[in-house]
Amino acid sequence: MSKFYILLLATTLIIGCSKENEKIKHTKSKSFDYIENIVVTNDEEKISYRVGEEIITFTPNDLPITSIMVESSAAVAYLNELEALSLVKGVTDPNYIYNAEIRNKITLQEILEIGASNELYTELILKHRPQLIIANTNPVLAKYHQQLKDNGIKILYLDEYKEKTPLAQAEYLKVIGKLIGKEEVAHKKFETIKNSYLETKALIQEKGNSNVSTFLNTMMGDVWYIPNKESIQVQLIEDAKGNYIFGKKGDDLVTNSSFEEVYTKAKDATHWLNVMNYSSLVQMSNDRKEYSWFKAYKTGHVYNYSKRKNKNGALDIYESGIVRPDIILKDLGKIFHPELFPTHELYYYEQLK
Repeated sequence: MSKFYILLLATTLIIGCSKENEKIKHTKSKSFDYIENIVVTNDEEKISYRVGEEIITFTPNDLPITSIMVESSAAVAYLNELEALSLVKGVTDPNYIYNAEIRNKITLQEILEIGASNELYTELILKHRPQLIIANTNPVLAKYHQQLKDNGIKILYLDEYKEKTPLAQAEYLKVIGKLIGKEEVAHKKFETIKNSYLETKALIQEKGNSNVSTFLNTMMGDVWYIPNKESIQVQLIEDAKGNYIFGKKGDDLVTNSSFEEVYTKAKDATHWLNVMNYSSLVQMSNDRKEYSWFKAYKTGHVYNYSKRKNKNGALDIYESGIVRPDIILKDLGKIFHPELFPTHELYYYEQLK
């Protein structure tokens, strides 16, 4: 975890007497239970957020933020969970946003389209001057971000995708909540999500069937991309006692394999998840007949996270799923151990027929 400490030492020298040095109080935030990629420092005059080498500072007069433009669907999800979508004035890549309220406001031109993953409409942004832009540290957009910062626009980088646990990603609710005057609400929401997640995990780990085994993804061209055990999606599977059969700790987050390598290890796995763009077993086998060789295919235990998908192809698991890993975990619990979740209906996932 990166560390950032600010220490100011004020020394007053008075002729004829001496006075002890006084430290101006600065405190590293201890409000995060799981987040590792943001360091927060506070004093009475300002609050600063550091993400990598990027630092953004707010004074009490800057808060609460009432006007935001966003460059990630995750930011939409955090604001939605805090019932603060009214603050959103602009978005990039609107076709990748699932949230119906945001999409409706875009249609009504109440929310601006301010760019895409490779370009920002800086003149439009500067014309409407939001109090804050929530972005990721995308190097392609760095020059646009610098231009905006040079013109007084504050940019907060939220690289939630770099976090190492599902609950760390959800905890970014606290970061947003502090800035928009909903700190208490954010803390309560996160505690509810955390408790739900940990209770579900404990139930599964104690009573779940150990005979489950899982593999992920499908071929992309000539390559089968295999996430390793440190990726978020694999952690969710492990917490759901899905016994992921690939990946070693410390490997790259994704490794490249051939069909033969995957089939050798996964042919007898009980469950097959995240099969990309497929919506049926027939579609899978028509595309590549070898898929039908796997045991999971033969038994029908193939699932995709496409149940909540809009007409543009935007998937809600990449949006609200970032904030609600507890629901994803219950979906996985239902898939792997249905006897433990008799009343839960799959929310993000669906079984291919």
